[in-house]
Amino acid sequence: MQDCIFCKIAKGEIPAFKIYEDKWTFSFLDISNDGNAHILVIPKKHCENVLDCDSETLSHVANTIKTVSNHLVEKCSFSGVNILNASGKDAQQSVFHLHFHILARVKDDGIDAFPNLKKREGSLEELCERVKIKEDDSVTLYTDGACSGNPGIGGWCAILNCKGSEKVLAGGEKETTNNRMELMAVIQGLETLKKSCTVNVYSDSAYVVNAFLQNWVTAWINNGWKSSKGEVLNVDLWKRLVIQTEKHNVVWHKVKGHADDENNNRCDALARGEIEKLRKNAE
Repeated sequence: MQDCIFCKIAKGEIPAFKIYEDKWTFSFLDISNDGNAHILVIPKKHCENVLDCDSETLSHVANTIKTVSNHLVEKCSFSGVNILNASGKDAQQSVFHLHFHILARVKDDGIDAFPNLKKREGSLEELCERVKIKEDDSVTLYTDGACSGNPGIGGWCAILNCKGSEKVLAGGEKETTNNRMELMAVIQGLETLKKSCTVNVYSDSAYVVNAFLQNWVTAWINNGWKSSKGEVLNVDLWKRLVIQTEKHNVVWHKVKGHADDENNNRCDALARGEIEKLRKNAE
């Protein structure tokens, strides 16, 4: 985000007292200069808060929190830490870029990091029923696409799992590209779902996954489906996929292709099987 102060700090446009930095995160001293040591951890990718942060980015932030916290205790003579976060305006979030506070602690330092909460009315049983996470109805979707020649004969496959049940979808086209088959696999998997749900999509296609994790799609849409190289390819499929990402809560996972992921390998084999079917029918 252009005017986000934390984005500017992460890019080095605004000076900060850096504590730690890696490819995904940045950690620096809070300018309040309070407590024993007050440190902030932020993702370099702009996320407003925990509620809209993708799982991969959040995992990198968590790793940095652990790295910095361990350093404070093991190397800096502190004996503990408090980890604090506010997500949302009503939770008193002040800067709308995901950030965590690390407060270094020592024995008898006089810091009261926990709020004094007023007692609520009603039973714990009633509260538990209201807020507990019900039976998991999320869907796991493995996808892959393949092409013999590029362009050439192509195949795609989607494997869906929910509550122990599996559904396998596969198909192909006589004249297509590998990227179109990768997109089609995800689209077909999502379009078969009858109701809105959380879907964990596992794909070995950087073309598909990074378009969402790195916000390429948002930039394309804002620019009239144009990139720095001109018209975005496969716009018809991207538009179909965007509709599905608006309908479902899609969580993207990039997997390594042709490795040890059983379902990814199954998708690859079935997609290539669709190519063989089309080739035989053409003979």
